[in-house]
Amino acid sequence: MRRLLNFSTHSGELALFNDDWTRAADFLREWEFDGFELYPVGDYAFTRIPSEMIHGLHLRFFVILRQLWQGKTGQLLEIFGSRDTVRRFYGGTDRQCLIDAYAQQFELAERLGCNYVVFHPVHCELQYIFDWKFPWHWRETLDLCSELLNESLARSRFSGWLLFENLWWPGSFRLEDQEEYDYLRTRVNYRRCGIVLDTGHLLNSAGGFANETDAVNFLLTRVKQLGSLRREIHTVHLNCNLSGNYIRTTMANPPSISGDFWTQLQTAREHVAQIDPHEPFTDPAISKLFDLIAPEQVVFEFTFRGMSQWQAKISRQKQALEKHLWR
Repeated sequence: MRRLLNFSTHSGELALFNDDWTRAADFLREWEFDGFELYPVGDYAFTRIPSEMIHGLHLRFFVILRQLWQGKTGQLLEIFGSRDTVRRFYGGTDRQCLIDAYAQQFELAERLGCNYVVFHPVHCELQYIFDWKFPWHWRETLDLCSELLNESLARSRFSGWLLFENLWWPGSFRLEDQEEYDYLRTRVNYRRCGIVLDTGHLLNSAGGFANETDAVNFLLTRVKQLGSLRREIHTVHLNCNLSGNYIRTTMANPPSISGDFWTQLQTAREHVAQIDPHEPFTDPAISKLFDLIAPEQVVFEFTFRGMSQWQAKISRQKQALEKHLWR
């Protein structure tokens, strides 16, 4: 099992190693990890990255897809306010910009020799993020995402694994039963598909938890219930969210979301950061998860501000799994 860390080409993260990939490699060796799962940001010179360090690539997450993909200009302008804002958010004003964006990232993954890419089969409109009352069925979202993936894959040479990551929003891919995955697989025209199990997202989908013991017990029970679908899990994003109280409070008394699009987006980001803080597991009982599944990769996927916080999170979760993943 490969042990990976999440990393991006955001300037703040690159600065942790002074944009020096030799120092990044030293960091991996020091903490006994095999490489990174990369989230590519901006127009970085990706040729500078040693390909052996990058095992997976997390594809861009646009969040709002339907209106642009289906050419619903009026609804698009209601959400974004102007065509200029649409262009700034997507990089264009029609569905072709989405196809191009994903095709380019599939090509990047191929050039870096990535074993896999991660895709969120999700459509989320900001007005529903507090009450979770998304007025569409997950089949509609998976139809939309499969069309986008098929168009993008047809324009790339990508040959690795395409892995679908579960999120918690209703009306999207939540990994609730076999039907969701089967529905998506029959519509995506690509043979090498599988699942990224995000543990924090799975906890959120159940309404969240207030303590780690209950969270771990739920995860173990829920993963057992997946049955044969467990064999489709190729990668685990391992992180803990104990945001149950926050989820229940905001769902019961949803605040309003207002302002221009960028203000609403910032409100949404702050809300999601409360729901999904990407904290480490500290209870050694989490190691039992890997008695139930045997993924090729486990990613310590954390949010962090600065090197000391990142190292502290890595240390705490590594200690919980020391006897299982580092034996």
